[in-house]
Amino acid sequence: MTAPVLAYLHNGTFSQLTTFRDPALAPYRIREVYLPDMQPGDLDDVDGLIVADRIHSGLLRRHAEDILRVAHRGGVLVVFGENWVHTWMPDVVWEPGVTNFWWWRTGEDHGMRPRNLQDPAWEFFSEGSLIWHHHGTLTPPAGAVPLVAVEEDGVDIGCIAYVDRVSTAGEILVTTPDPCFHHGAAFMKGATQLLYSAVRWVDHRTRALAAVQA
Repeated sequence: MTAPVLAYLHNGTFSQLTTFRDPALAPYRIREVYLPDMQPGDLDDVDGLIVADRIHSGLLRRHAEDILRVAHRGGVLVVFGENWVHTWMPDVVWEPGVTNFWWWRTGEDHGMRPRNLQDPAWEFFSEGSLIWHHHGTLTPPAGAVPLVAVEEDGVDIGCIAYVDRVSTAGEILVTTPDPCFHHGAAFMKGATQLLYSAVRWVDHRTRALAAVQA
């Protein structure tokens, strides 16, 4: 089997570029795609697409059809946080929340709870990679699997990471944590773990899906 074509979509911020140039990602031979210059068809051969966090929301909406097509044709899509997914991904609801940067130093209850630990995605993600902070909660499409929920007064009010295997022929991972910014800025416990784990997950899932579709 040929190696999957992986791509990294960004809009050129220092943290996004620093993340892309991390030597630890070099073995995956990820293609760089600069969103402001992207043309229709540029993602047509991509098997797995990582959308860096904190991209210009207008650009994402403009190119949403091309981005989502990666998953619709059976590929794998990762969308990291602070990307206003509720404005360009179908059936996603967003609720802003208070970001707690230092709960591990203050001892506060952050409210983030792992869910669906039997899901195969947990073979790639540790709790530490997904639970560090968030910028709000998502209600994902029906049938998607929450990986980390936010709990208030014993009730889940939304999630900060989910896997969607029902909305498209492929798979979509969405998070509200923003690892590219924090990895690139060398600021935030857990961000690097999430970045590396997500890349390994994309590589594994694109190979697995390609084998099924062959």
